[in-house]
Amino acid sequence: MLVYNDHQKQPSSSHLPRDDIEQRIVALDLEGRTIRNNTVGPNQWLGENARDLASYVADLRPVDHAFLDVLPNLHVITDDYVHESVEKAFNWNQVAAKLKDWEGDWFIVAFRSVRKSTANDSLLYDADARAQEEAIHSGGLLKYWFGDLNQHRECLAMCIWINRDYALKATHKPLHLEAAKLAGQMYDTYTLERYRLIKKAGESVFEITALPFSTPHPSFS
Repeated sequence: MLVYNDHQKQPSSSHLPRDDIEQRIVALDLEGRTIRNNTVGPNQWLGENARDLASYVADLRPVDHAFLDVLPNLHVITDDYVHESVEKAFNWNQVAAKLKDWEGDWFIVAFRSVRKSTANDSLLYDADARAQEEAIHSGGLLKYWFGDLNQHRECLAMCIWINRDYALKATHKPLHLEAAKLAGQMYDTYTLERYRLIKKAGESVFEITALPFSTPHPSFS
């Protein structure tokens, strides 16, 4: 986890490589926020839950292993990522270029919210952490990215899944449903976005396609 530190003056973003933009955001924030940029892979199990680990590994395609190798390089490229589209907020094509001739497709869920000033942050963080752990062991989760509140209490979170079926399965898990029930108490507004992420062989870019809600989300209906 990267923790914001307001005690060190950092250079302007115009003088930093794009790879350093996320660290600059972390260093300059004045609200004590954090950015979680966790790539989920077999090493997340650290020896426990061997059955879940075996199931997770069995479900990974060769292209998923390749994607996991380069996903740690994914980061935001603007300090106003909350207001940018998912396509423009991250260095997608820099990551795609590292996949070289691989071809594959994945599923993205992004959650944008405005947290109430009266929200119980500790309760929310605890519920989120437990739901994340549940999702990891449920299978199919490759990446969890979470940027905490800006000065307007706006937030963006994003998960990358092997496919939609895994994401849908996770929404029915008890800890996810428990966390989702807090939405009405904790947020002034929130929206859920879904995308298809496609990498074609021989290309060094991702294609990101927004998907409509074809079925009601069980947590926010």
